[in-house]
Amino acid sequence: MLQVDEKLDVEKTGAYVFEDVQPSIHHAYNLPAIQKLMPKGTHQLLDAGCGNGYVTNWLAGLGHNVRGSDYSESGVELAHKNFPDLEFFQADLLAGPPKVIPVGGYDGIVTLEVIEHLFDPEKFLENLYKAIKPGGFLLLTTPYHGYVKNLALSLINQWDGHFMVNSAGGHIKFFSPKTLHTMMKEVGFEPVKTIGSGRGPLMWCSMVALARRPA
Repeated sequence: MLQVDEKLDVEKTGAYVFEDVQPSIHHAYNLPAIQKLMPKGTHQLLDAGCGNGYVTNWLAGLGHNVRGSDYSESGVELAHKNFPDLEFFQADLLAGPPKVIPVGGYDGIVTLEVIEHLFDPEKFLENLYKAIKPGGFLLLTTPYHGYVKNLALSLINQWDGHFMVNSAGGHIKFFSPKTLHTMMKEVGFEPVKTIGSGRGPLMWCSMVALARRPA
């Protein structure tokens, strides 16, 4: 599976500049996990941090009514061009709830590998919470950090590379299941289930969390 060709225009916007609609490496292991945890039925969804629209289109292919939202102008433009039958809009989800919210709220919001890039991930979750209808759900993926994996990274001296210090727009927040669940609870979500994706147990690449907004 191909890596999305993207770069950061840090000086102008701080947003990713997308140049094609190829899937990212993490889609290979996160999309099957998303499909496994997705509540049954056809849902009205928001793909929050949709980037180039690849996942939005994938969700639509599963039969869902889905919109995509991203801070990146280039991502939204590419998504519009390549997936003209779907709706995309630009929004800063740290500034407030999404611009487009259906009456009563979304049945669910899906967000892949976004929260680890944000200075204020709790505000991000708060704004998503406001856009989900009571009883609706959140499906979120983020890189996994647990005791065994962290210990292994220390033993093989890989923290420098793992922290991506030389990568503009790299990861700035690192979650374990405990810290992710705690933050979800603080904004009102009820964590339902979290599974690992990619590699084997305790060394997962990412974790996929399903949470609900109480009815």
